Amino acid sequence: MLTNTEDPHSKIKLDEAASVPLLKAVAEAAMGSGLALRLVAEASHLELAGVSPVGGLPNRTLMKIFPIGPRRFAAFFYKRSQIPFSRDRFAYGAVIVEEGKLDPVTVEGWFAWLATGFDPDRTPPNLKRAFAFTVPE
Repeated sequence: MLTNTEDPHSKIKLDEAASVPLLKAVAEAAMGSGLALRLVAEASHLELAGVSPVGGLPNRTLMKIFPIGPRRFAAFFYKRSQIPFSRDRFAYGAVIVEEGKLDPVTVEGWFAWLATGFDPDRTPPNLKRAFAFTVPE
């Protein structure tokens, strides 16, 4: 479930996502998921964050989905730096997905990985640790 759908900025972001079929499918899956996630409304593209504490600490996991080519998207998994002035991101990898070939079970697996703080036992299959594209801010 998305915990902040009533926020006006989140509603705008969801409306933007609805214009891209793959982003719409992921947003709808997040809203229907049993896992608590937060939509990052100020981010570019579609970005979701884990909200449940992990080991008594805040969950810092993020997933950003953005286009990397015609009908191809990347789901990029990362954590932001804990240094307040830093723009660094600690990349865990990316999954490449073709529009129209999105598997709901796979997406729910992405959400579970976020919710568990990137538990190594829940790493998504097909996660690429190296990729030849730039991740937008």
